[in-house]
Amino acid sequence: MEAVSQNPTLVTAAAVGLLLAAYFTQSEPTAQNAARKQPRAVPKLVDVTLTDDELIKQGFATKKVPENIDVIVIGSGISGLTTAVALAKQGKRVLVLEQHDVAGGNNHTFEEKGYEFDTGLHYLGGHLDDKKWPNRKLFDYISNDGVEFQHLGEIVDKAVTTFADGSRDEVIFSGDLDEFKATLKARFPGEHGAIDAYFKAIVEARRNLGITVGLQTCPTWARSLFRYWNAPKFKYYLKTVQEIASTLTTNQDLIGILNYCWADYGDPPGRSAFAMNSAILNHYRGGGYYPIGGPSVIAKKVTRAIEAHGGKVLVRAPVETILVDASGAAYGVRVKGKDILAKMVVSTVGAPATYTKLIPEAHSRRVAHLVKDLADPALQSCSSVMSLFVGFKGDAKELDLPTYNIWKFPSWDHQANMDANKTSPNAPDAFYFLSFSSAKDPTYATRYPGKQCGLVTAPNFYEHVEQFKDERVKRRGDAYEALKAMWTERLLKVFLDEFPKVTRESIEVLDLGTALTNDYYLGTTRGAIYGLGHTPARYASDVTSVRSPITNLFLSGQDTVSAGIIGSATAGLLTAALIDPALKATLQAIFTRGK
Repeated sequence: MEAVSQNPTLVTAAAVGLLLAAYFTQSEPTAQNAARKQPRAVPKLVDVTLTDDELIKQGFATKKVPENIDVIVIGSGISGLTTAVALAKQGKRVLVLEQHDVAGGNNHTFEEKGYEFDTGLHYLGGHLDDKKWPNRKLFDYISNDGVEFQHLGEIVDKAVTTFADGSRDEVIFSGDLDEFKATLKARFPGEHGAIDAYFKAIVEARRNLGITVGLQTCPTWARSLFRYWNAPKFKYYLKTVQEIASTLTTNQDLIGILNYCWADYGDPPGRSAFAMNSAILNHYRGGGYYPIGGPSVIAKKVTRAIEAHGGKVLVRAPVETILVDASGAAYGVRVKGKDILAKMVVSTVGAPATYTKLIPEAHSRRVAHLVKDLADPALQSCSSVMSLFVGFKGDAKELDLPTYNIWKFPSWDHQANMDANKTSPNAPDAFYFLSFSSAKDPTYATRYPGKQCGLVTAPNFYEHVEQFKDERVKRRGDAYEALKAMWTERLLKVFLDEFPKVTRESIEVLDLGTALTNDYYLGTTRGAIYGLGHTPARYASDVTSVRSPITNLFLSGQDTVSAGIIGSATAGLLTAALIDPALKATLQAIFTRGK
């Protein structure tokens, strides 16, 4: 959860989880514990001579694989890179394997016809211009102080709905919750009590966020007992936004506006746990930020830190299976028919892919209960997104391109919008998200003079493209291309209507990615860029645990904490600290504000 690092309770909760973990693992005579009890001396820093671009594009080859690997990390998204760098700094020999041709996951960027586009990181929160704040300390730690951030101004988001007569209803979120509350009270004078109660619930949900995160490291039975003994603390995780809000007000416009940012985690108010709405609104207190140099800078600097500490990050390295011995312990992975051995394995590719695709058939019984849980629709993401990348000529200021984001909706009833959208590929989109990385990154104008890049995203239901999933990439046939053409024109019209100074003639790049694109390039399951659904069922399930039923196999990433860059990076630290409890001190130092 993006707000996880703003909650001091995380320190206590994570520490409790890790202490329990340490106790129980010490009582288990496994190779995993033996490895933990034999710490490697922290190696001297390695002189890394490759350029940043070369570092994140090192293709897999057997000769590049280090010897005597302690930990293999599957996936090079921010959680995988964070796990790897934390363990490498502890003296572990780490290998990160990425199926794509560039490391970084949602932090990677790509170039098309002389334009650079971001893919998954569009803005961050958490006072990233203050080195005493947890989020900034987290980035400084994993990147060796290699990343700086640009504050995006007084406005974080503008939410808009357009009525049939063409009139607009706009709401601005500045990152100041008190100001947001005052704006809502002025707009809804008869709802002051409901608004106060809603914001009080946001604060209460935030207080227990850290406990929920910390429990991810605990044994299953300990998690269950803690939930039972402390049921009131989990109220906001086990009820939806709609359930909580409906006890306070019947005004659906108010509920819709309070939840304009639901697409940041992928589930509308009728599905999403209330705690997620609380987390997002809290995360952007103080405004939005963008990495200077673009999101790929994060991947480049963290990869450099991994390699400086003796680790290796290799791409074009699709893991076919996790190697598991007769006793049920992981001991490596298979890549392109070659077995690579290690003491431990961390999978960051999501619970569905890990448990349904990477566990050998002979050991499937060990994870059968989790595979059964994953089949529950309440745990699954309810949608994917399609992304239209627009490259065009011009000057950001002259074209009035904002540094904030714009959310557009057919109405404030988000559930109704989604239900209608799902009925047909031709149905109106439930939302549009518009963003300009070229306006956010102060180096873009220097690196790509006279060029601008915009992004428009909208829901894309896997069912609408599933029939084309077995076709070759870029060769999926005329029917698929016709769908893409229709969606491209629809999203482009929204884009041009919103920014009339941008002309069709100035556009040089139009590239649409669908749910199938997400699966191919990002390794998602059914296009679900946010992983599992952020629903009450998720927080009542053990499928999101950092631990797995396979000895020496750990999970990390979106499914273990939450969607989002900060949520995933936090997951990486938790996983690393469970593997090496000496990292508890690092965890506490990062997540304690002001030190």
